[in-house]
Amino acid sequence: MTITVLIPNYNGRTLLEKFLPSVFASLDVARAEYEFIIVDDCSSDSSVEFLRSNYPEIKVIQNDKNLGFSKTCNRGIMAAQGDRLLLLNSDIQLTPNYIKVCLESFVDQNTFAIMGQAIDSSCKPQTTGILYKQRIFSVKKYANHSNNETHFVSGANSVYDTNKLKELRGFNPIFSPYYFEDDDLSFRAMQKGWKSYFIKEAICFHLGSSSIKSAAKKRKIKRIYFRNKLIFNRLHCKSSTSSFNRKVLATTVLPKYCAGQFWIWNSYRDSLTLMQS
Repeated sequence: MTITVLIPNYNGRTLLEKFLPSVFASLDVARAEYEFIIVDDCSSDSSVEFLRSNYPEIKVIQNDKNLGFSKTCNRGIMAAQGDRLLLLNSDIQLTPNYIKVCLESFVDQNTFAIMGQAIDSSCKPQTTGILYKQRIFSVKKYANHSNNETHFVSGANSVYDTNKLKELRGFNPIFSPYYFEDDDLSFRAMQKGWKSYFIKEAICFHLGSSSIKSAAKKRKIKRIYFRNKLIFNRLHCKSSTSSFNRKVLATTVLPKYCAGQFWIWNSYRDSLTLMQS
């Protein structure tokens, strides 16, 4: 069994210096053959120089321009040679047993991904799997307390079956630069009938969205988040496009706009433009 470790990086030199040792320590415990790929999304800091000087064993792929999370990850996914692929954010610290536990949790050929428990700075760990239900105008999420199956696996700290990931062609680039790309990937895997699992014994620590918050203002983040939420639901809900748009306008966009949240119109317009392109 071989594993590819893949980290997308944008101006994360400090994070890489801090958290890469934990990844190598976890690889040592797992005793798995591995390759390590970092795709640099046109960083302006010294990330690439740091990696080449301190981690020559890591394969660095450089984007000529900033592509965002989905497209950056997809470059690494398509280059991966391992049987399994561990996709990590640059701000993840693994515990020593993390990779070993995840690899051992691939129970059969139908397993798509394994996600461990991420603990953030608020000390509120994710403690359950999440199940999706396809509804007329949306995809609803429900906590799964009965067992460790989950429909959602996070792009921040999950181990995937590489061949299945490539069959889905990775993340849908319509969600660039960030948000809902992992929801969409998880939903498409579920539609294939593949199984994913949340394993609480695999623990990591997640700083959380540091790259996004430092690179964009809150208003822009909100605009992109809502845009991608609309796209995700439009792609996977059961309604027609016209019915979906009427519902969203009447129940969400116009009420928020009338309440002075004018950014909502830009999100809605952006979602229409991307869906039509």
